[in-house]
Amino acid sequence: MEQYREYGSARIKYNPFRVTDGQVIYVSADGDDSGNGTFNTPVRTLEKALELAAAKEDKEEKIEIYMRGGVYHVSNTITILDSGNRYAPLRICAYRNEEVILNAGFDIPLSAIETADKEFTNAVIDTPAEGKIVQYSLKDAGISDYGELSLRGHLISDEKEAQAELSFNGEVQKLAGWPNNGYTGLIAPASYGKRNKAGIVNGCSFTVDYDRPSLWSKASQAWLAGTLGPNFEFDYYPVSHFDSEEKRVYLSRGVVEQYYTAPYYRFENIPEELDAPGEYYIDRQSGMLYFYPPEDAPENSVLTITMPTPTISWNGKAPNSMFRLEGCKDMIFENLTLKGGRGSAVTGRNNSNIRFVNCDVNSFGENGIRLDYSTDITVQNCRIHDVGQDGIQFTNCGDYIKLIPNNNLVENNEIYNFARLERSYKAGVNFGYRSVGAAARNNHIYNGPHTGMIFYGVNNDIYGNEFNNLVTEFNDMDALYANNSCYPWERGNNVHGNYFHDIGQSSMNGRHQINVRAVRTDNRGCGLNIYENLFYRIGDGGNGRGNNGIGAITAEGTRNKIYNNLFVDCNETYTNTLKYMEIDTAEDGTLYPDTVINSNGNEVPNTINGAAVKDLKKQMETYLPVYGKQFPELYNFFNEHPNMSKTNEFKNNMIINMAFPLSTYNGEQNSEGFRGSDKLVEAYGNYVSDKDPGFISYSDGNLELSPQAAALVEGIPNFDMDSFGIIK
Repeated sequence: MEQYREYGSARIKYNPFRVTDGQVIYVSADGDDSGNGTFNTPVRTLEKALELAAAKEDKEEKIEIYMRGGVYHVSNTITILDSGNRYAPLRICAYRNEEVILNAGFDIPLSAIETADKEFTNAVIDTPAEGKIVQYSLKDAGISDYGELSLRGHLISDEKEAQAELSFNGEVQKLAGWPNNGYTGLIAPASYGKRNKAGIVNGCSFTVDYDRPSLWSKASQAWLAGTLGPNFEFDYYPVSHFDSEEKRVYLSRGVVEQYYTAPYYRFENIPEELDAPGEYYIDRQSGMLYFYPPEDAPENSVLTITMPTPTISWNGKAPNSMFRLEGCKDMIFENLTLKGGRGSAVTGRNNSNIRFVNCDVNSFGENGIRLDYSTDITVQNCRIHDVGQDGIQFTNCGDYIKLIPNNNLVENNEIYNFARLERSYKAGVNFGYRSVGAAARNNHIYNGPHTGMIFYGVNNDIYGNEFNNLVTEFNDMDALYANNSCYPWERGNNVHGNYFHDIGQSSMNGRHQINVRAVRTDNRGCGLNIYENLFYRIGDGGNGRGNNGIGAITAEGTRNKIYNNLFVDCNETYTNTLKYMEIDTAEDGTLYPDTVINSNGNEVPNTINGAAVKDLKKQMETYLPVYGKQFPELYNFFNEHPNMSKTNEFKNNMIINMAFPLSTYNGEQNSEGFRGSDKLVEAYGNYVSDKDPGFISYSDGNLELSPQAAALVEGIPNFDMDSFGIIK
């Protein structure tokens, strides 16, 4: 039977049983997978559209999958294997900017929720006003898989799938707990030291000065969330019980062996503590969800319970993710919302030329987008938020041996509320191990408990980003963090034109955080270029412990170059705390001997951040044929001991402290405005003042320099405030 399509006044015949419009496949939530993907007979699922795309005869012909507006439920991983170029070039996008939501979770309209029963609300210790807490039977809705809370933390995680969580209009809510804001602590010895267990017996019990847990009916289901061990970690421990007579908390699993500072934590998963807007609790026995909605929540609000997206068939272990890409190239994902999974939104390996444009990725228990061993990946103009681990992660991308860049680009994205479940060493953007030539440009990265961005590798470019409200729950961590001291050939990384502000101002259980920087190359990292950045309000002043080790930059290795930066109201600017040392030449002619004599008089292997110098020298020899051409200073690396070489530079920076002076708590600042030995740092041309040099408007936070102010420092830019972060 002949069919026709209307185009204005024209009536054109077409065949509904073949893909039309130049290889376009249509998907509609009202479609039918028995259809063939035309405009009038769209398929219902993306999986069926991909099946049609894979059947194309011309392997070079472009396929576009247009998704009509609607919500598409994703219950299993959408796997795209394209080693044979079956799909590419492929574009998956919303039709004419209609709202397309790929949802792994279960949606609940706020209007479908009823007031919580009295039995529950009367048990809440600080009972809210009547009607504030609502409930919804997940069991009656057919949901019986709530997942399980599990041990999480730096190097101790059980590596289990995330538990079911509640998202409200794309923002993951807070599990009911105590205290509501901030943290509590424990009774411990007055002096804290690295090997002192702070009163924690056998790693799993400790006394407290409160009896709040005695009011909890299900204390054995509670979890302790916070820092009991090293102060750069944040862990989740299961509670066993509370002894109200001794006021002692017992954990059912304890792994605490050492710590650096006073512990701080909160308790979670407690029904009696559901007393603040944004808190929720899932009764895993009855299947009832309880929730305290935010004040003035819109009537059309949507709650989402995150759900798993298992892989049906796979030749190996694959992550629980909405999309799994393997061997794919030349693909675009555009104008899509991905949400509601307990795993990641996108994972994969060995991909090239994949673009994510104008997408919203939220409410996942693991990562937003993680692609490893992949090149030419672009994430652009996206919002990535409310994820349990990294927002974006690329690891082992580029040719590390030959120094061939991966050309991965993270540009113009808004990235926030990440690292919710795995809170240590998870970031908004993570250029993981052996990253070569990746770029993060004009992103806004904010509201993260730990670091905002981690980078490793060579020749990465970090430019034009805005970093703020980061490291909000930790000590000894930084907004932008690298630890390449074990890989001294990793250099050529540029940090320039960025705006770092409002960092290092948090307190945990009444103690101000310590050892927080905007930028750090940890453990004597080398070869970092930091220039033309604006650092504002890093720390909040004072020479007491309240700003111990808080400042803009730490870089203590060799050949770190810091120039043409503007520091405004920073506790410290640049810190290099190494002391100048005279070192005898080793037998092989270098200054790094393979062995040293320890305090007991024994000869032991010499190390750099745990790596044996003897092994590093052998590794360096293998890298020099390629790396030495780009970084000729590597030939002399073992003659440039960090404690004796004047190879670092701190020059032509402007340092203005109007709100408070530079801190002298950890030592005097020298005349060039940094803390460190002038025998290790070449410093000159820096302008240091406590007066306004000529900002456009200091009181309004507009720190652009007038021409007269910029003329005070050679080469310094004027710092256009509109150049940082997302470019509209």
